[in-house]
Amino acid sequence: MTREVVSPDQTYSIILPGTWAVIPLQDETAMTKRIVALVKKQVGGGDRAARVRRQTRDEFVKSAEQARDAGATSFALSLEIMPGIPFPAAMLSTIESWPVLASAELDLADRLRAALPGAVLLEQQTGPVARESEFAQQRVGGEKVPSLRVVYWLPRPHSDDLLRITISAPMVESPELFTELFDAIVDSITWKADSI
Repeated sequence: MTREVVSPDQTYSIILPGTWAVIPLQDETAMTKRIVALVKKQVGGGDRAARVRRQTRDEFVKSAEQARDAGATSFALSLEIMPGIPFPAAMLSTIESWPVLASAELDLADRLRAALPGAVLLEQQTGPVARESEFAQQRVGGEKVPSLRVVYWLPRPHSDDLLRITISAPMVESPELFTELFDAIVDSITWKADSI
């Protein structure tokens, strides 16, 4: 199952595999209401689950508030990567200025290379995209679990800024495989006609 999601500013769409919950960031009430409904659906009702629901809700609200405060334009949480296969991941998008090092006189690929020298340059349907990734162990409770963080930088058409997409995925055992999946998700982006 896949679903096309249009960005809140209506400038692009992206195809997300499996089940993702898009959390509205611009309205605090709508954000909290969406998270409460999401947690209730995922955790279930009943008195036994009340503490887990409250903790999960509080964590999601905190993450969404941090995303909003960081200037995110969109925030989505993966619930399943494929039907029946739960997979936690968070994806947030922000609009960023080009780093000063990236001269506007260079073509987009060279400009990305100059701005992000440690990044891998991908050629995608929208043009050149820079990707930075980090695979590390993080402590969750008393255990260490693998965690993947991938950041994509896409030049936006007819503007002098970048769309930055950050995907965080804890508990990823195969970083190469999931990086390929995230590359494909980012490659599904299409710019809306009125933003080009």
